[in-house]
Amino acid sequence: MDKQKPEIKSSAVENVKRNALVSASAGCLTMIVAGAALLVGLLIDARLGTAPKWTLILVIASAPFTLGGVYLIVRRVLRRAREEQAPSVDDEEL
Repeated sequence: MDKQKPEIKSSAVENVKRNALVSASAGCLTMIVAGAALLVGLLIDARLGTAPKWTLILVIASAPFTLGGVYLIVRRVLRRAREEQAPSVDDEEL
């Protein structure tokens, strides 16, 4: 039993680290996509003389791309987590 406690703790620590990295990745992706949309929108508005029109359009249009990217990041991390846990389950059965 004593040997299982460190494994559980290390597993919990790994889960916390993984969740923190997923959150950081999602946040960075959101900031990059929204920042790029904002910058491009401001440049287009400055060229065309249309106050916030293109900025708002591009920032709002960037939301689905950001959500899709976050979905892909989370899906990839969950797949890796399942693959890491699957061999340990097989080892315990033997």
